[in-house]
Amino acid sequence: MKKLVLLFVSISYCLSIIGQDNQYSQFYSAQLYLNPAFAGTKMCPRAIINFRDQWPGISGEYVSYGLSYDQSLLNNSGIGIVLNCDDAGQGTIKTNSVNLIYSPKILLNKNLTLSVAMSGGVIQKKLDASSLIFPNQIDNKGIIIGVLPEIQSDINKVVADINTGLILYSDLFHLGYASHHLIEPLDILYTEAGKLYRKHTVHFGINYIKSNKFNRKKVLTFSPQIVYQKQGPHSELNLGMYVTKKNITGGIWYRDHDAFIFVLGLKNNNFNFGFSYDATLSRLKNNTAGSIELSIAYVFSCKNKRKRIKILPCPSF
Repeated sequence: MKKLVLLFVSISYCLSIIGQDNQYSQFYSAQLYLNPAFAGTKMCPRAIINFRDQWPGISGEYVSYGLSYDQSLLNNSGIGIVLNCDDAGQGTIKTNSVNLIYSPKILLNKNLTLSVAMSGGVIQKKLDASSLIFPNQIDNKGIIIGVLPEIQSDINKVVADINTGLILYSDLFHLGYASHHLIEPLDILYTEAGKLYRKHTVHFGINYIKSNKFNRKKVLTFSPQIVYQKQGPHSELNLGMYVTKKNITGGIWYRDHDAFIFVLGLKNNNFNFGFSYDATLSRLKNNTAGSIELSIAYVFSCKNKRKRIKILPCPSF
C-alpha cells in the first residue's frame, strides 16, 4: 500500500508540472537557463552540462538534463544556445527544448553594464498516456487490472517559444530579470489546463571580497544571493550564500518551505565541477531521498583579451 501511495504521489506530481518548467538548484551553473542575458558575460567561450535527479526515492522520479554554450563577440554582445531535456515519471511526460540567444551589452559607465537578451526556439512535449494509472484501474486488492482503452494513445506536440531577459551588473553586484514563455503556448493539452505559463524570474547577488590586510590579496569571497520565481499560480523564494576560497566554493540555499540546498564547487584549470544535494523539508522527506544535481563546465582558452566586454562576477554553481 505504501508503494501504491508513493506511485500516486509521483503521477500527481508529473501532471501538476505540465504548466511549469523544471528547475536546477545550482542556479549559476545553469545561467542561460536562469536568464538568457547571461550569454557572453564571460571573457572566453564556455560549455556547461547539468544533470538533476529529483526525488530518486520515489518510483518515477523527475530527471533533468541541460546543455548550454555561450561566448562573447567583438561587437560587445554575446550569443548562446540552451538545450534542456526532462523526463518525469519514467517517461510519462518528456519535454525537450532548444533556444538560441542573442545578447547585446550596453556600457552605461566605467562601472555599470546592462546586458539585454532575446531568445527563441521550440519546445517538444510528449505524454505517454498509457503509463498513467487511474482509480478505476485498481481492484479492491490494490492490483492494477489494465489500461483504459481511451488513454492508450500518446500525445506529442511542438510549439514555438520566446524568452527575454536583462541584467544590470558591476564588479560588486548583479540584478537581473527574465521572462520565459512570453506567448504562453499550449503544450500538451489543447485547453487552458495545458498552458505553459509565463515564468518571471528576479535574481540579485552581491560580491564581498575579504582581502589580506598586508598584501591586499583576495582571501575569501562572500556572495549572498536571492532568486525569486513565479510561474502561473506557483511561486518560490530562494535565499542563498556562497563562500569561495581560491578554487573551492561552498554554498547553502533555503527554498521556501521546500528544501535546504547544499552546494560544493571545484575549479580545476579550465573545468568547473559542481555537486549539490536538496534536503527535502516537506512531509515526504523520509521517502524522497532528496535531490541530487551535478554540473560540469569547460571554459575554452581564448587569445583575444581586447574585447570591451565587462565580465559579470557571480558564482559558477
